[in-house]
Amino acid sequence: MKKLNGLFAALLLVFGLLAACGTNAEPKKEDTNKEPVSEQANEANEESFPVTIKDAADKDVVIKKKPEKIVSLIPSNTEIVYALGEGNTIVGVSERDNYPEEVADKEKVAGMELNIEKIISLEPDLVLAHASTATMWEAGLKQLEDSNVTVLVVNDSQSFDEVYTSIEMVGKATGNTAEADQLIQDMKSKLDEMKKQGESISAEEQKSVFVEVSPAPEIYATGQNTFMNEMLDVINAKNAVSEEGWVQLNEEAVIKLNPDVFVITYNFEKNASDKVLKRAGWQDITAIKEKQVHEVNEDLVSRPGPRIVEGVEELAKAIYPDVFGK
Repeated sequence: MKKLNGLFAALLLVFGLLAACGTNAEPKKEDTNKEPVSEQANEANEESFPVTIKDAADKDVVIKKKPEKIVSLIPSNTEIVYALGEGNTIVGVSERDNYPEEVADKEKVAGMELNIEKIISLEPDLVLAHASTATMWEAGLKQLEDSNVTVLVVNDSQSFDEVYTSIEMVGKATGNTAEADQLIQDMKSKLDEMKKQGESISAEEQKSVFVEVSPAPEIYATGQNTFMNEMLDVINAKNAVSEEGWVQLNEEAVIKLNPDVFVITYNFEKNASDKVLKRAGWQDITAIKEKQVHEVNEDLVSRPGPRIVEGVEELAKAIYPDVFGK
């Protein structure tokens, strides 16, 4: 995604751009069954190794044993690991990592550049890299591999299905395939619920939405066949931009589009919504006249990880508060 990569560079200025119990008539038998459940699961996870995974760099990565120490180089990977219940294995993260709160105490090993020495000093069993930065950090990742550190490049997701692929990959790499499957199923169920809610919105009620991902003077918006467009589709909102990909537009073009709702996804500019409302010549745009300009949490709508569902919920409540705000 051309613009997403460009946005990652902009983000890097900020970044540097990321179980069971019960009883029955035979308590003795039930107790002996239930108590070791987690142990049995752990043993099963251990027995699944070694595993070979074809990563996003088209390499067959062999992971010999269940990782006990993981370094994650991008927030989305970190969030997946935590969602799979393996947060305690994380020993190093990027400077942009901020979720969950526990990552604040982790070693910071990646910003504009990789801190190779620090990564190696942490003695990780696995480094989770990402396709969006793999080229930029190619030399550093090669140095890690040459130092016998296992590096897995996770795919750069551009759709919900590709996010599920990322979760499956990390689940397999950490020995949590069942947990990954359950997480994916939970995400799909929540998205299906929102899609059904969106189906109650008639064609006359459907709103056109302009999603600004980069502010003036170089305005960029999300177009068709993008992750954000898929999010809008889920809640039955219409993307005001008909071009594909991440599109640069001048202010005149936005005026002609005349969106019903204006969504801002960047959080690095203070009072962004006020600045949009005050842009010269935009006073007749429906979204401006009706003050339908909303800032959403950039992390939720841009990180291809488990919290994308929360991102869709935030978009839904901003665009259709009467339908999804209940």
